Amino acid sequence: MYSTKSGAKKIFALSDVPTPISAIDIYDEQEFMLQLAKLIANNLYVNTWIFKIDDEFNGRGHASLYVDNIKALSDIRRRQVEINEELVDKIISILNKHLHRKVKLAMGRLYNGW
Repeated sequence: MYSTKSGAKKIFALSDVPTPISAIDIYDEQEFMLQLAKLIANNLYVNTWIFKIDDEFNGRGHASLYVDNIKALSDIRRRQVEINEELVDKIISILNKHLHRKVKLAMGRLYNGW
């Protein structure tokens, strides 16, 4: 538990230490897309999302996404939208289309691709 980012977040939560908006214990791409879409839908004011591979170190598994760079997401952010399953599904569709091109890997030379 102590050697992963998800484990540390759990310990912080148990200790009532404030932590950033996040999702933990994600183990496949489908769950990643669902959790990211939910985070975006519920936090439309957040401009940048940071991803971290749970058991990497020294920034090796870090990446970022600037949602302002994705027009369809920017359009959703500008409108008054109801947060529901339909919105989450729409965001997943947008992410599936754009994420692989828009994500910036911190150490891209270590990975063959998204």
